[in-house]
Amino acid sequence: MLQNAPVRPYPKRIDISSKACDLCRKRKVKCELPSLSSPTDPTAARCARCERLNQPCTFIVPCKTRGPKKRSQTHPSDSGHPPLANDNHPDANATPPNSVTDDLCSRSLFQRIMQDYLEHIYPLVPIVHRPSFQDCLRRGRHEHDSGFLALTVAIAALVVATLPSKFQDYRTATPPLRFTTRRAMVRYCYEKNLALRTSYYFDEISFQKFAASFLLFAAFLQLGDHNRARMLDVEAMQFARLLNLHAVSAYEGLNCIETQLRKKGFWLVFYGFVHTQLQNMLGERLSYLDPVQLQAINPEDLMPVEVDDELIFENEVLMPAVPTPCLVTGFKIHSRVFWAAIRSPYSHAHPNQVSIEPCACVRAQDANVRVAYLRDRLQCMRNLLHNVPPSLRREAPDVSGLQESSTLQSSFESMRVNIHVTHLWLQSLLIDHLEAAQGADPRALWRERAELCRQLFFLLYNVPDHNLEINGLHLAYKVRDIAAGMLTCPYSANEPEAESAAEYIRRATEILSRLDSSESVNTMNLQAWVDTDRIRTT
Repeated sequence: MLQNAPVRPYPKRIDISSKACDLCRKRKVKCELPSLSSPTDPTAARCARCERLNQPCTFIVPCKTRGPKKRSQTHPSDSGHPPLANDNHPDANATPPNSVTDDLCSRSLFQRIMQDYLEHIYPLVPIVHRPSFQDCLRRGRHEHDSGFLALTVAIAALVVATLPSKFQDYRTATPPLRFTTRRAMVRYCYEKNLALRTSYYFDEISFQKFAASFLLFAAFLQLGDHNRARMLDVEAMQFARLLNLHAVSAYEGLNCIETQLRKKGFWLVFYGFVHTQLQNMLGERLSYLDPVQLQAINPEDLMPVEVDDELIFENEVLMPAVPTPCLVTGFKIHSRVFWAAIRSPYSHAHPNQVSIEPCACVRAQDANVRVAYLRDRLQCMRNLLHNVPPSLRREAPDVSGLQESSTLQSSFESMRVNIHVTHLWLQSLLIDHLEAAQGADPRALWRERAELCRQLFFLLYNVPDHNLEINGLHLAYKVRDIAAGMLTCPYSANEPEAESAAEYIRRATEILSRLDSSESVNTMNLQAWVDTDRIRTT
């Protein structure tokens, strides 16, 4: 009977993953993976369920340890003696457990990226409290805290987007970074960040969430990906509004570390606000501050304390016995430059004095008022940086007062470039507005533009390329905007001024060829998105 029975084919073998993907874990079902060409990489293909539902198959959410908690045992190093090497111990050469950042890069490379942020980008984007951040990294907080993981992933995105030379180093590391382009890694960081969000993500706000959104916005901006940057800019702006970063009264009850962080966060958002006020290339109508809020702000109330993070604790700030320039010094000077571009830095010097600055609506209606306002802003900008510390001067900086640290001196050099190029760039934008208002002789304005170019090239030719790179694609945009003023030369071709204009443009082109390391065409002035509802099929 058994011999005559039909032979049933064996069912097709299904590989059950040893670690279920995030979707299958959430639904508490088996995760059926296809046969993998690379068994060590479970993320190389989607499981059957994710394939059927057309969902991303990710392994981001960390696994919880099963079984009862192990009893704490005395670590060998607790006795004061170094642990003994024992190659025969079963755990001596064991493979370390998986990390939540393994899909991004190796743990050693991840730590290296975080260190590169602290050494190179932090002076310009100080969005963490350095000692606390380093302590959290040492304790592996990102392994179990999704909010801190999102922050570190966003930092990794900004480092890669800003520093092309570092990205090439990461690609040759051991093991190497698996992404072939900076854009691919930044987009993966963005998607990983979104996967960490829960359905109630926006029901609870924190500065950490603001920081993650702002860092991703800055990363896409550095890549020239303006569509994603503008959306993340709005998200960071909304977090800043909900946190009331612009309102001094909202800082009451915060500890010293959180207060310092939020004040720095306000100015980071304020830079973008000023940019849209003076050069709204994307035609944005969303604004961080309305005219009434801007009029009520005293900038000095929102300036961070001028000490390094190492002297700021939750309950106290230790002021140095002898005030010396620190990283916050450069940050405050840079913030005052942005403020002076749209408001007088002395408008709140006398609390009882009513501000005489005209509001935006009055400037829009009266051309004479607008011209007088622009002239006042331009004159204020010219005299703004006369008293900066010697280490941050535009010409012949004196770094003898700094500590004997090459990293600190390099940080000051990066800040010096950032401050003075921004200072020149904002003056060029004010001249653009003055020219549009026909408030001055075109030749006189051109001579002012030529002087800005002279100062710009003197600065850029005397700064190492490494410090220029740290300023990112923003620096290339600013150099381009300043040099573009030479194209409107009012002099005839045979006059010496026209020859100077041609020379300035040639130099700017040569500098931009070194600064602009973007992987795509700049579409800031173009509509780079598609309205699919307007596409008609033929």
